[in-house]
Amino acid sequence: MNVFSRLTLLILSTLFFNFSSKEEKTCQIAGTVINSDTQSILLVKPSQDWRFDPIIEIPVINGKFNFKTKLENPEAVKLFLGEAREKGGGQYMTLFLENEEIILTIHPEGDFDKNTAQGGQLNAEYSSYKQAVELKFMNRIKPLDDSANVLFKNNQFHSTRMKEVLAELEKTTSQDKNIIHYRKLDELREKGLDMTPEAKVLSDKRNEIIKELKAYQQNYIEQNPTLVSYSFFLQDLFFDKKSIDINFAKSNYKNLSQHHPDHPYNVLALNLINGIDNTKIGKQYTDFSAPDLDGNIVKLSDKIKGKVVLLDLWATWCGPCIAKSKTMLPVYNEYKDKGFTIIGVAGELNNTNSLVKFLKREKWPWLNLVELDKQNNIWQKYGADNSGGAIFLIDGDGKILAKDPTAEEVRKELEIRLK
Repeated sequence: MNVFSRLTLLILSTLFFNFSSKEEKTCQIAGTVINSDTQSILLVKPSQDWRFDPIIEIPVINGKFNFKTKLENPEAVKLFLGEAREKGGGQYMTLFLENEEIILTIHPEGDFDKNTAQGGQLNAEYSSYKQAVELKFMNRIKPLDDSANVLFKNNQFHSTRMKEVLAELEKTTSQDKNIIHYRKLDELREKGLDMTPEAKVLSDKRNEIIKELKAYQQNYIEQNPTLVSYSFFLQDLFFDKKSIDINFAKSNYKNLSQHHPDHPYNVLALNLINGIDNTKIGKQYTDFSAPDLDGNIVKLSDKIKGKVVLLDLWATWCGPCIAKSKTMLPVYNEYKDKGFTIIGVAGELNNTNSLVKFLKREKWPWLNLVELDKQNNIWQKYGADNSGGAIFLIDGDGKILAKDPTAEEVRKELEIRLK
């Protein structure tokens, strides 16, 4: 073999080796669960609800676990112990998955702050961020929380009125009456009448620190548009809808999506932003199409032209949603022939069996469409993702009049508009 042939073979071999190495790179998660009898750990993605969605479950055998997968994109997950599914919740740790080897040490829930994750650039970045936040903010928040816990244990945290409503709620077994009590709780919180003066002082101090923390996080996102920052941003979009600054949200999206142009988070984030922005009072409703129980595709705009409409996003597995929908029956019967209607959209899972049985039993008289397994992302479009649902009152011109109104609030609007 001449020198040229040998050189060519060497180059081809090197290229093949490098290509093979890149192709074989995978996400490998291994670790130990200390002092726990858990049988598995759960990895939940930002858009998933671990109660219903097909999530990653890694078996734990004799305190050890091992998992291997090939990722198209790095991503953030919440790690729960397996029993969280049966308990209906639990502590979690934030973990970043990359096509790297990641070694975890997991403690029982009470000691989750001792959990460690070694491996991957994103986990290292997140650990550094957490340490900085701990020093700058959490060390100031902890004494306030400790003092608040003392007040709570001594029954000195909630105001007298708040205690009364909470006692009423504890005694009530009817979902219909629970709605009234939950509304009272929200009103007391909105007016700042839910706490004693001592608790209010602690809460106000804590809120000031949280504002500082949010500003710090916002600056971090702007200066470090990494996937760690993207995870912070998604958390706010999911769980901080009421207080999020929509202009900051749009700016963050532009920045993060430009740095991660092909990441699935971009579609998710945009849907969530639109869901928050487009469901504000006075905004035009978002049109969509969904099937009825016979499989016929129905476009919302075709059914509500010129009418005042109550759009009810609910589900057969959501008790509070059903209770609230039931309160609308008298209003519907009173105004159905005067230009008012209700359109229900049932967010069902796997199949429509429960929905068919429910509607046969309850005989709700209005049209109900089906959102099966989030196929049309209707909940996201209406800012209700990862929740049981939401209700919107929409006028004849398609403008949103109210979000999650009570039956009495709906009636008052109809008295004015449908004389």
